[in-house]
Amino acid sequence: MLALIYLGLAVCLGDFLCRRFYPVVSAAHRCAAAILVGLLVSSWFTYLAAFVFAWSSRPLLWGNSLFFITVVAVLGWARWKRRIARAAVGRADSQPAMDESLSRPKGSSVADWLLIAGYVVLVSWMMFASFNSKGGKLQIANPEYSDFGPNTALMQSFAVGHNFPTEYPHFSGDRIRYHFLFYFQAGNLEFLGLDPAWSLNLLSITTLVAMLILAMILGTVVFNSRAVGRLGSLLFFFFGSLSYVPFLHKQASVQAAIKAISHQAEYLPTIFPYRGELWGTWSQVTYLNQRHFASAIGIFLLVLLFLVIRYRGVPPKRAKVRPSTHAITPDPNAVPETATKPVSDDIIQLEAFPESSKEEAASVSESEGASHSEAATEVATEAKQEAVTTGESFCASLPGFIFSGVLLGLLPMWNSAVFIAAAAVLGVLFLLFPLRRQMLVLAVTAGLIALPQILYLSTGSGRAQMPRLLHWGYMVEQPTATNVAKYLGFIFGFKWLLIVLALIFASWFQRRLFLAALSLLGVAFCFQFTIEVLANQKFLHIWVIIANLFVAFALWRLWRLSLGGTTLPGKFIATILFLLVIPGGVVDFFPIHNTGWSEVTYKNDPLIDWLKKNTAPRDIFLTDRFVNHPILMAGRRVLYGWPYYGWSAGYNASKHDRLYTELFESKDPWKVYHLLKENGISYVAYDNAVQQGQFIKHPNQQLYATYFPKVFENTKYNGLVIYKIPDTPPPKLSSLPEGVTNMFEGGRGAGKGEFDSPTGIAIDGNGNILVDDTNNGRIEKFSPTGTFLGIIGSKGSGHGQLGEPNGIAIDHAGSIYVAEVASNHRVQKLAADGTFIAEWKGPAPGFYGPRRIAIGPDDSIYVVDQGRTRIVKFSPDGQVLSSWGSKGTGDGQFNDPTSVAIDSASGKVYVADPINRRIQVFDPNGKFLSKWLIPDWGRPAGFEDLAIDSKMGRLYASSVNLNAILIFDLNGTRVGTLTPKPPDRLEGPSALALRDRKLYVLNMYGNRVNAIDL
Repeated sequence: MLALIYLGLAVCLGDFLCRRFYPVVSAAHRCAAAILVGLLVSSWFTYLAAFVFAWSSRPLLWGNSLFFITVVAVLGWARWKRRIARAAVGRADSQPAMDESLSRPKGSSVADWLLIAGYVVLVSWMMFASFNSKGGKLQIANPEYSDFGPNTALMQSFAVGHNFPTEYPHFSGDRIRYHFLFYFQAGNLEFLGLDPAWSLNLLSITTLVAMLILAMILGTVVFNSRAVGRLGSLLFFFFGSLSYVPFLHKQASVQAAIKAISHQAEYLPTIFPYRGELWGTWSQVTYLNQRHFASAIGIFLLVLLFLVIRYRGVPPKRAKVRPSTHAITPDPNAVPETATKPVSDDIIQLEAFPESSKEEAASVSESEGASHSEAATEVATEAKQEAVTTGESFCASLPGFIFSGVLLGLLPMWNSAVFIAAAAVLGVLFLLFPLRRQMLVLAVTAGLIALPQILYLSTGSGRAQMPRLLHWGYMVEQPTATNVAKYLGFIFGFKWLLIVLALIFASWFQRRLFLAALSLLGVAFCFQFTIEVLANQKFLHIWVIIANLFVAFALWRLWRLSLGGTTLPGKFIATILFLLVIPGGVVDFFPIHNTGWSEVTYKNDPLIDWLKKNTAPRDIFLTDRFVNHPILMAGRRVLYGWPYYGWSAGYNASKHDRLYTELFESKDPWKVYHLLKENGISYVAYDNAVQQGQFIKHPNQQLYATYFPKVFENTKYNGLVIYKIPDTPPPKLSSLPEGVTNMFEGGRGAGKGEFDSPTGIAIDGNGNILVDDTNNGRIEKFSPTGTFLGIIGSKGSGHGQLGEPNGIAIDHAGSIYVAEVASNHRVQKLAADGTFIAEWKGPAPGFYGPRRIAIGPDDSIYVVDQGRTRIVKFSPDGQVLSSWGSKGTGDGQFNDPTSVAIDSASGKVYVADPINRRIQVFDPNGKFLSKWLIPDWGRPAGFEDLAIDSKMGRLYASSVNLNAILIFDLNGTRVGTLTPKPPDRLEGPSALALRDRKLYVLNMYGNRVNAIDL
């Protein structure tokens, strides 16, 4: 009951505000404006009021209380109302009365209300067919299930959680980067007593119907025809895509087509290869998935309607009389521009005038047809309108423009795309129409309100790097002008033909309005505002709503067109074109009915009840990465839900990927505990999806079971066990020293035992493993069991410092040789403890990108000088013994060689030449002996490495592009592949080392070491 009272007060508030600032065309116009403005303003007020009370346990209780008190005070303050009434009387000389209906074309309003009633029925069916509730479960239609993951989570985070300050429930720990206010209001209505399905559907139905009403009114005002307005709004349900053509073409007969349509469970795909094109992008599903979209478009149409009315009211210079205070003086451009146009154009324009003004309108029409000079004067007058407007009338005209700016300025947190669309269209209107000073006031008002929201959504340390703003071609592959034209032709189909006809019939006023709307196509195909380019489809949806009015105008003119004294040919053509436009929309209604449901429990559930009772509303959970879950339905947040949600909203998802992996794979209890506390995680939920899923390869549930208390367990939820993370370290953990990570666990970072894209590995005489930690500029040393022992070097260019160490080798005396790239381009010789011994820059012209090092049986040092495409051989004291190789594909030539290995038995030198897809074999002095082809190689940046087991006569070859090790005999015959035992696996193997029948594999992407028994 409270929810319905809230909605009633919101609509009353919207009506109060709109009557204060906007002219009214009809009762339907008034209702639609009241609904949309009331919901927008009430949502902002309630959210901000609740935000002020974020410190309390129930912010929404305070926010709603303040809303009820404030709205009742505003609506009931009689003295204020009388003052406003007196002010309205005072303005009567300068602008139309706000509380009186403006004139409309002839015709009954009954047909309008019947159509609106039909919209209510149709839209209600669409909304409840895609989202409903039954027995404590939400029933979500399969095409909507993915989109409803974050939306329902947002609703529940407000309704039963505590999401102030607001975060994205699927990506906790950072501020919200998603326009969320619509779903806040849905959650608020649930808080006030409605169930989730009714709260969301009620908002969706009323706002979509209100948007359709405003489209109808806009068509009526622009084209001075009720029929055009009705038909233009009806075409909303028929996008016009030609996707039905290939669908029907595949059917064997009419009967087969009817059967296929009636059983259609998926939206029609298009012929353009993009993953989003299979989601029903050009159908009603957009408004079923993105429930907040229609309401924002409605606000935009409301402002556009206000501007059209004001443009119509700009007085022509020759009239030299003040316009009626109870009617809108028509724009002279709306009448026929030449005497050769049909008489019906005159009738259309006459209907826009009140009866007392028809004679004046007729004289205007005659003068335009007879006098070119007067027409020119009229155009000039429009350009100079601001000069002939008095200062008093300019100020009196501002309130409506300021109010429009406020409405648009409130949109970014409601739907950012519509705000951008409104800015584009209004920018062109500013150039093409008068009232420019008023439009500047509107723009400044909107900008001042919107800018803080835009900055909040688009900045911050946790935001992913955005693509370039300029992006030509939208989703079109090879976006030439021809391909873009084909794409647009396909998705809008026969509507283009009707739009061309409409522009032929249209007045200059109407054509300018179309040019302004056409800017939305430019925005969609020239810019990219989010990381997901598919999001630009919203601009096309907004454009087609306005374009539908021109399509309807063309059909209406064809219907009335008289040829040879009869209108039958025109009616026939109009009917055929209409039937060619609607089939795709008709087919796409059936998936709404035929698709299946997915059920999500939201109440009367043991886990949800336990969560509400035993956890705090702002608690964060570490869980599996899912679309929906009882934890989210209980209003709690998760560290990292379904990855697409965070990525598409602009979060740095890759950072959370690494954190998520460490928390579920690390074997270091202190490290896990610190990471949990740093990220505000209160509970860890382990289930079979974590244990057996694709993402986590080495689950660490035993660590949580050992050190953290178990607080919930139920096999009903896929083996779910929940562990609580205490504020202070638990007793078992406190008794342990703070350890470090071993090399087999690794992990990306700069801590002890962590790596950042390591590329080199070697083993000393004691079996200790040394790893080039490339991006951290150091060498890490581990025991044969993987225990961290220490660090050699630090990042820098001095002696003993390291730039980006790539290759490492250890001679029989224990000296360490390190090859560096980046800016150092050198080989350093270090003692076993890291003390600097010598630096080699290579023979002329010097090293450029030395990559790998190998030690021969005589302690000769072989260096791969990748940038110079050569192999350089040194003596242990640094003398150059030989050098060979050049860039090319011939024998003894290389193309970015990556590794060198020595057979200690024969002294042969094996060089990895991956771009040429081969291994080349040389004698110790560089004489070419043979080559082997490696078809698996050939991709760049593979960091291919070689290791030779002379005793067993085997050569092992790796590449970060292959998660398996290739095995050859020393004659080049491939004998197999090698991988770790499951569940272990390789993740970008970048270096190899052999010791005691074990192959140690360094993983660049996995940032760890594998040990494989041979």
